[in-house]
Amino acid sequence: IALRNVAEAHGGIGNLAKRTGMGRESLYKTLSQKGNPKWHTLVSLVIALGLNLRLS
Repeated sequence: IALRNVAEAHGGIGNLAKRTGMGRESLYKTLSQKGNPKWHTLVSLVIALGLNLRLS
């Protein structure tokens, strides 16, 4: 849900779909409360949003 809020703040899901090459409907499902994105999808979204991901 938090990543969806960030996506909305950065131009919306449609804009993010264009930047990642992913389908808009697929992104809505991925970023929903029941969404369970694969690792490569999560990394693609983080990069497209200009965020950093740190694991520790």
